[in-house]
Amino acid sequence: MKSSTAIAHPNFALIKYWGKSNIVSNIPAMDSLAITINTMKSETRVSFPDYLEQDAWILNGMEQVSLGQIKAPYDYLKKISSTDQPILIESTNNFPTAAGLASSASGVASLVTALDSALETKLSSQEMVEAAILGSGSAARSLFSGFVHLEVSNDNLKCATLLETDEWPLNVIVCVTSTNEKTISSRQGMEISKTTSPMYNDWVNNHHEDIKLAIQAIEARDFHQLGKITEHNCLKMHKVMKTSNPSIDYWNPATHVCVKNVKNMQKKGFPVFFTIDAGPQVKIICEPDVTKDVISFIENLPGIHSIIESSLGKGARTIDE
Repeated sequence: MKSSTAIAHPNFALIKYWGKSNIVSNIPAMDSLAITINTMKSETRVSFPDYLEQDAWILNGMEQVSLGQIKAPYDYLKKISSTDQPILIESTNNFPTAAGLASSASGVASLVTALDSALETKLSSQEMVEAAILGSGSAARSLFSGFVHLEVSNDNLKCATLLETDEWPLNVIVCVTSTNEKTISSRQGMEISKTTSPMYNDWVNNHHEDIKLAIQAIEARDFHQLGKITEHNCLKMHKVMKTSNPSIDYWNPATHVCVKNVKNMQKKGFPVFFTIDAGPQVKIICEPDVTKDVISFIENLPGIHSIIESSLGKGARTIDE
């Protein structure tokens, strides 16, 4: 057995999914569209030290009590390889973990990529998607670069890049408003919303139109239209969360301030729009030539811990070959 190291980047959904159609297989209830970014990354190394007596996972320097969320994709690959040798998994993120910055997506994507290389399972692209989705409903998107479409039809999955990073270069400015772990995980929150929100069925049933409009905007490179549908979809998802029981509200005061300032920038003619996933962090998407102006506009806002500037990024890949 050989050791292997892989990296993957987070992806931020423009048209989001919230809810699962199949909890056991972790299948999203709807399609999603996302952008993979390049500055933030998860790095995972898998190795087979002789001293190891059982599988072990070290995340950001701390040994975990169990494999947790990565167990399902891990078991999937290990079963295919037919190996019974204990494996050491060492993962690091260069950004806050479990704080609404898609660390599970990039972490699982880097794990699946590293395991596939180390175990020499030689999975097809479709099998990689199926393995990644077991660990995170958005991890399959981090396997791909640029603008990514995850399509779900009767529990069948397809994932592919719609536009590469150089076909429509955009920048992403991440406003980190908290570094704390979320009190309600995305997986928990989705199930709460599915079973309690009076808006949930409409959210699922009307989702296709949002996907259609966003794909049209991406194909046409129509920034205004993409921003309009992205913000609409984002606010709709958070309304589903808030109408759940118990109500789920990931926003904090700084989140609201950031959104207000993005709307002010739009009124001034800046080509910007926002999106917010299951967490308090605000992602501002803009055209590259206004990036510095946007940062100067928001960098002194109260409650922002840090600002991460990024462009669109590559898909998951090994870095030791």
